[in-house]
Amino acid sequence: MNEKTDINDDLPRLISEHADQLNPESERGTVIVSAALMDEALEDLIKARLVSSPGHEDELFAGPYAPLGSFSAKTDFAYRLGLIGLSTRNSLHQIRKLRNDFAHSSVIESFDSSKVKNRVRELFKLNQNMLDIIWAVAKEREHPEVKRLTKDLDPSHSIDNLVAIAGWRGMFEILVSLIAAALKIWRAEIEPLTSWADRPTDKDV
Repeated sequence: MNEKTDINDDLPRLISEHADQLNPESERGTVIVSAALMDEALEDLIKARLVSSPGHEDELFAGPYAPLGSFSAKTDFAYRLGLIGLSTRNSLHQIRKLRNDFAHSSVIESFDSSKVKNRVRELFKLNQNMLDIIWAVAKEREHPEVKRLTKDLDPSHSIDNLVAIAGWRGMFEILVSLIAAALKIWRAEIEPLTSWADRPTDKDV
């Protein structure tokens, strides 16, 4: 991921909040809950950009025929709207695939699976620069929340060295917490679209 995230004062707090939500979960639960939180964050991100729904229930997101009812559809639509970049899009699809691996397989129950490790490895590659960002936060601003999550991490290390410290689940939790924090920060920066019907005409000027 890259894109819009600067070293933001909200970043360490949001990372910590997301990581705390995952701590009580099983390995399967960690992945499924992470995907659900990403899905909700994407919906908030898209709604912040679009003109408000005229009805009480937003038919874009709710109902059996909702075009943006799935995690996959929200991910691609957010990318096409320019709300997220390509690496974030690809990261979210990796998280969705991991969710499906855990939710629909009776075989995959932990991060010990080679299939799961490969997906986390790909997620790491897509977001390696974000580890540089949180390392900079910890060193330059001395945020205790970020220091707690990254105290043993060095951005120059390979994923194998980091996994030896944090474990595969730990790496997954750090990466998804980074992405979740970035989505929330971007949500606060979005300006909503204005309906053409609500725009001033020449007569109004």
